[in-house]
Amino acid sequence: MNHVSCPHCGGLTPYRIRPDGLFGCDECGNLVDPRDISLDGNEVWGVDAECALVVFADPVTAFERLHEYLADFLDDPADSYGEAASLNAFEWAAADLIDAIHAGIQLPEMEN
Repeated sequence: MNHVSCPHCGGLTPYRIRPDGLFGCDECGNLVDPRDISLDGNEVWGVDAECALVVFADPVTAFERLHEYLADFLDDPADSYGEAASLNAFEWAAADLIDAIHAGIQLPEMEN
């Protein structure tokens, strides 16, 4: 999860949600309309507990990565570098999913 900060203020001030539904910079007043937020296909945006605009890894992508890294972990020889790397990657994907859960972002439905 990464805060989206105002470039007009040197990137130090995060945008916060306002009552009118826009995001604003508390320092300079610059506004961002949610319709103007453009992300790559691997990210989604949300609002954290402090009402700041944040970007998360797409939970669908994180979920797919979890499955991929778990399969890699199970295929790697025990006590190998590959096993450790797969486990580390799995932990990062899990952390991305947990961030999305905390933000209330809808998670993908699991297949049976």
